Amino acid sequence: MRARVVLAAVVALQLVAETALTPYWPLLLRTLFGVEDLAATGTYLTVCRVAGLAALPLWGLAARRWPLPHLLVAGLLGSAVLDLGLALAPSLAVFTALSAGVVATGSSMVLAYPALVAVAARGRDGDRLSGVMVYAAVFHAAAVLATLVGAGVVALPQPRLGLAAFAVADLLLAAAVWRVVARRPVPVPAEGPGPARDAVRRWLPARALVAVAALAVLADLGTAVPRPFFTELVLRGGGSLTAAAVLFLLPALAALAVLPAARPLARRLGGGLLPAAAALAAGGLALQALAAAAGPAALAAGRVVLGAGLGLLVVAVDLRVFAAVGTAGPGFTAVETARSGALLAAPLLATATVAVALPGPLVAAAALLAAAALVSPLAREDAAPPPTPLPEVLDAPAR
Repeated sequence: MRARVVLAAVVALQLVAETALTPYWPLLLRTLFGVEDLAATGTYLTVCRVAGLAALPLWGLAARRWPLPHLLVAGLLGSAVLDLGLALAPSLAVFTALSAGVVATGSSMVLAYPALVAVAARGRDGDRLSGVMVYAAVFHAAAVLATLVGAGVVALPQPRLGLAAFAVADLLLAAAVWRVVARRPVPVPAEGPGPARDAVRRWLPARALVAVAALAVLADLGTAVPRPFFTELVLRGGGSLTAAAVLFLLPALAALAVLPAARPLARRLGGGLLPAAAALAAGGLALQALAAAAGPAALAAGRVVLGAGLGLLVVAVDLRVFAAVGTAGPGFTAVETARSGALLAAPLLATATVAVALPGPLVAAAALLAAAALVSPLAREDAAPPPTPLPEVLDAPAR
C-alpha cells in the first residue's frame, strides 16, 4: 500500500509539474521577461516537448539496466536542481533551456504509471480497470491541484519563489521513493527479451498498433490543444485571473465527479464507452467555442460537459491501449512515444489556431476528439494479446 501511495504521488507530481503553468505561460513570460508575443509561448512549449520526446526512449533504455526506483530518484534529483535554476534564470533563453532540462529529467516519472496500474490491480483477479481508474483519479485530481498551484505561482509578488518550491517537492518525493519503493520489488513492464515480449510480438498486428496509437494521439491532442491559451481567452474577454482559474479547473472537477460511473458504464457499453466519451468531450469544446463571447455562465457549462467526457475518456482510452498492447513489450513503448509526439504537436497546433482566432484551439480540439470517436472502432480489442506477467524489478541492476 505504501509503495502504491508513493508511486501515485510520483505520477501526480509529474502531472502537476507538467501542467500547472500551462494556462498561465503567456502571463508568466510577460511578467518575468516582458514577452508580449503569444508565439513565444508556443516556441517555449515546443522546445520543452522536444526535450521530453527525446528523453523518454533514453529513460526506457536505462530501465533495462538500472532498477526503476533508482531512475525515479535520479530524475527527481535532476529536476530539483533545474527547478532551482528556473527561479534564478536571468533571461528567456536560459529559462527555456532549463525548462527543457526539467522536462527531460521529469520524463523518468512516466515509467511509474504502468507500475502503478500493476500494483493497483493486485488482489483484483487481474482487473485492469481498477488500476486504470486509480490512475484516472490521480490524473484528474492532479489537474485540479495543478490549476490551483499554477494560479498561486502567478499570483505571487515574486513568481520565482513558486518555481523554487517545485525543487523542494522534488527533493521530498525523491526521499520518499528511496525510502519506501527502492527497498522492495515493484512490478513494471518488461522491456527486455523474454516470453512476455515474444507473446506481444506474436499477437499484435501492425494495423492494431497503428490504430490504437492513432486513437491515443487524437485523444491526447484534443485534450492538450485548448490549454495554453485558455486563460488568455478569458482575460481578453473581460474575465479576471481568478475566473480563468476556476473555469480552467471545472473540467477536472467534473471528471472526478463522473469517474465512479466509469465502471458500470464500461460494463454496460463495452467498446461503445470510448466513442461516446470522445463525442461528449468534443461537444463540450464546441459549446465553449460558441459561448466564448456569450459570458462566463455559458463557458462554464461547456467546461463541465468537457470534463464529463474527459473523465470517461481517460479510462476508456487507457483500457483500449492496455487491451491492444498490454503493459509490456515494443507495442506499449510505441504507443507512449506516439503520445509524447502528440504533446509536442499540441503547442504548435494551439499557436497556429489561436493566430486565426482566440477560440480557434477549442474548435480544433473539438474536431480532434470527434475524429477519435470515429477512429475508435478501428482500434478493435479482438486482436488483443493475452495477459502477460509483469516481472519484478529488484533493487539490483539487470545483468
